[in-house]
Formats: sequence, C-alpha cells, structure tokens
Amino acid sequence: MFRKTAMVAVTAGALALLLAGCGKTTLSTTKTTYKPNGLVAAVKGKSNVKTIHYQLDGGQTKTAAVHNHTFVIQVPTKTTRQTVKIKAGSDTTTVHVQGAKKLAGYQKMATTYNQALIASKLSKSDQKAAKKLQAEGAALKKQQATIQAKVKQAQAQIKAGGTAAVTGAKTLQAQQTAAAQLKTQAASLQTTQKQVAAAMATAKKQVKSQLLPTKTPRNGITNVLTTKDYKIRLNVQKGDVLGAAMIVPTKAFKNKTRQKNFGTAFALMTTTTGANAKTVMKQFQKETKDNNGSTTTIDPITSKGVRFTIGVSAADLYIFMTK
Repeated sequence: MFRKTAMVAVTAGALALLLAGCGKTTLSTTKTTYKPNGLVAAVKGKSNVKTIHYQLDGGQTKTAAVHNHTFVIQVPTKTTRQTVKIKAGSDTTTVHVQGAKKLAGYQKMATTYNQALIASKLSKSDQKAAKKLQAEGAALKKQQATIQAKVKQAQAQIKAGGTAAVTGAKTLQAQQTAAAQLKTQAASLQTTQKQVAAAMATAKKQVKSQLLPTKTPRNGITNVLTTKDYKIRLNVQKGDVLGAAMIVPTKAFKNKTRQKNFGTAFALMTTTTGANAKTVMKQFQKETKDNNGSTTTIDPITSKGVRFTIGVSAADLYIFMTK
C-alpha cells in the first residue's frame, strides 16, 4: 500500500514538473548581432508566446506576432548601431543591429533624379539647346569670376598708389570692357534660355506623376513613389537615404512601354546612388536573362561601392540598393 502510494506521489510530482515546464516562457534569437540586409535588418528568434514586445534604442514599445514559435522583427537601418531589447513574458534578451552606410542625401537624390527624368522627355533639339546653354552659362560664370578677381586686384593696386596704381588703372579699364562684352553674351543667351525653360515646363507636366517628392520623407521606410510600372521605397534617416528599393511587377517586363518606364527609372536611381548606370544595367540584363525563373535570387551587382541585391517572387522583382 505504501509502495503504491509512493508511486502515485512520484507520478504526480513528475506531472507537476512537466506542467510547470510547459508553462514556462521561452525566448531566444538566432544571433546577438545582425547585419543590415536591404532596407532593414531582420532580427529572428523563437518563443512559445503569441506576441513578443520589443524596443529600439529604448524607444516606444512595439509588438511582433509569433507564428509557429518563430518571430521576425524588421528593424529599419540607421547609420549608428542599434540596441533591440526583446521581451516575452518575464524573459528578456538584447541584441544589436549594425549601422549602415549613407547611400545619398535625399534632397540631392530627388533633385538629380527629377531633373534627369524631365530632361529625358525633351526633344533632341531641346536637349542639344539645354546642353549648350548649360556649357555657355558655366563659361560665363567662370569669366565673371575671373573679371571680379582682376577688378579686386586692380582696385588694391590703385589704392597702393605709385606705378602699381597706373597698372591697376589699365587693368580696371580692360576689365570694364570685358564685363560689357560678357553682359552682351549673357543677353544673347536669354532667347535660348526662354526656349529651354518652356520645353522643360512642358516635359515636367508629362512626368509629374513620376517625380520624386521634393519634400524630404520622415524617418523610416516609405514608398516615396508608386506607379503602375514600379514602386520606389526608401529608408530615410534625418534626411539621408540609407537604402533604396525598386519593386517591379513581373508583368511589366512583358510590355515594352512598361519595361522602358522601369528601365528609365532604374537607370536614374542607379545614377543618383553614385553607381555607373551603364555597367549596372548591362549586368542586370544579363543576370535576369540568365535566370530561368527557378531561382528567387540573382547574383548581386556592385558598382562604385553600391551593392544591388535582386530578389524574385511570382508577382514582383525586388532591387535593393545599399552601400
């Protein structure tokens, strides 16, 4: 009887321990430090709760769902190292996300992209006129700077007196003549300038829906531009772009017009990051042509320190640009 009672007691104790073990919260991560990948760093882990809570650098508490005991926290990258504190029940753990390099300043990126897109819609004659205007305008500015420097030097010589004053007076007279000629040259460019300005205004209207916003996006990941042919998604932190992505429907590659629209946007985005657009586009065409559709990733492309990572799904193609 005693033996039977003891067995029951042992069994009950073991069951209690088992139940206690089942009720214990578990929390773990796959790494202690995560590297940026695309626009984010994916912090992965396991837990037996339905929802975990986390904080980035001691900020606002956020939540992430747990599916099949697995969770993923998408952390937008910053230039600085980030601390991620994760909590599941009473258990906590801390991991870190490495900082990312700046890809470009947003305002510079948007200005370069928009100006180039508008210029691409000009006629060949207007493009030629715009290039000529730009070159001649730059030359006039250079001449103006030279004249101003010589005038300043001449004025100093005149103030000094003596033989230097005589030389200064001659120089000043010569520069006054040069300035008058420069003014005449500038006036002759006004007609071309008006022509180019009118053409640019017309072209801008044509691509209005395809331009990047002039206002800097708030911190975080944002779809800054959405068209039927592609999306441009950026991770912006304090005015700097840390990563860019283009999401393109695979259907767009089956239509020549849509494919051309994407190609133009991709080439311009490549240029704004500082990469060589011609090199990247050539390699991109080769990689996508060689991909038979059985793989979901394509070999990365690197140009001038910019890394292009490409992923493929059934519906979309993803191009991530980072440094």
